Amino acid sequence: MHDDVRPFGYERTYPNWISLEGVRGNENFPTATHNVTLPFARNIGGPLDYTICYGQSRDKTTNVHQMAMAAVYYQPLNFLFWYDNNLSKYANTANWPGLPWFNAVPTTWDESRTLTGSIGQYVAVARRSGSTWFLGAMTNETARTLSLPLSFLGSGTYTATVYADGAPGTSPYQTPVVVSTQSVTAATTLSVAMAPAGGQAVILRPS
Repeated sequence: MHDDVRPFGYERTYPNWISLEGVRGNENFPTATHNVTLPFARNIGGPLDYTICYGQSRDKTTNVHQMAMAAVYYQPLNFLFWYDNNLSKYANTANWPGLPWFNAVPTTWDESRTLTGSIGQYVAVARRSGSTWFLGAMTNETARTLSLPLSFLGSGTYTATVYADGAPGTSPYQTPVVVSTQSVTAATTLSVAMAPAGGQAVILRPS
């Protein structure tokens, strides 16, 4: 359901009611502050069709900030190629290191945890599908580092694939995506560094 429809809980009754908008959408290319306010406001009311805009020069945020939305916001419709009419630019995947994140993100979740947050400042959410966790963190226009305990993980060792902001670009959307891996356990505290208007996206798979 598109445009100005307020969330009213019908998705609890009708299984084919997937998502609805009812929000100043991401296609308006809002500020990072707006993006980190929505998890505490509109998204509480129900699924949020927010049109992820990865790889857009009009973004006022980093690409990782856009990626993290797929975990931070609850909604079973996550589009990658929104507002693109030149999909061939993604053919060289080396130029788009965030694509595997979108390939992996599911549409529904078995468990969700809010790890930390402050309205209009920052937010971090972890969601589980099967035995894999997806962690998304977003900040406003202030660069910050969050310390996130991974105590929600099960026993054993996990491989964390981390999609992080690189050195800040002239504009936030020019900040590169840097990919790394590390081994973590439930005893690990993850240091999540984010550029201004940035974020971090992490896939945690059992080793």
